[in-house]
Amino acid sequence: MSIDVVVLGAAGRTGRLIVTEALRSGHRVTAAVRNPTSVQPAPGLRVERADVRDPDSLRAVIPGHDAVVCAIGAPGSRAGNLYSDGARAIVAAMRATGVERFLAITSVGVRHDDPHHSWWYRGLIRPLGRDLYADMARMEDIVRGSDLDWTFVRPTYLQDREPTGTYRATDNSTPAGGWRITRTDVARFIVDELDAHRWSRRAPSLAE
Repeated sequence: MSIDVVVLGAAGRTGRLIVTEALRSGHRVTAAVRNPTSVQPAPGLRVERADVRDPDSLRAVIPGHDAVVCAIGAPGSRAGNLYSDGARAIVAAMRATGVERFLAITSVGVRHDDPHHSWWYRGLIRPLGRDLYADMARMEDIVRGSDLDWTFVRPTYLQDREPTGTYRATDNSTPAGGWRITRTDVARFIVDELDAHRWSRRAPSLAE
């Protein structure tokens, strides 16, 4: 079934792949980005200027769509409240426009007590990303407090290589022994979920 979807963060490494996979699946896609020239034109793709922190700009883009996918990412190890500020603006805009379906990429690091985090992830990676994970957690809390039909996609370590198609998804916990996944596999999971709607109000964690 073809749907109309807005992709926030469509100029990023994972966002671009979500746009590509959604178009390949026959969906109509709007890439909402701060700089429209950062997105390559494609059949079925509309590019609009929007700032994820600005609810007014989002309200101008979201109407008429069936779902919003958020693939925003902070450029470094500090979030600068990007995720939480974005969540407030997105929730406000979606409430105002009547669009309910929301999917967002966060991380397995959001759950600090995940029993399947490896020792090196707990001791090395998570401390380095502490600020990012804390703001992602605030994002999740803000959206959970709304009436949106949300799904938080929590990948493990994202890799830029060929997709495997053999990843696992478990709710609110890293798949045992898993520590990595390709960006394309994440993009395909999200696009599949737009149709399948199996993970409503859940947080699937993804790993090979």
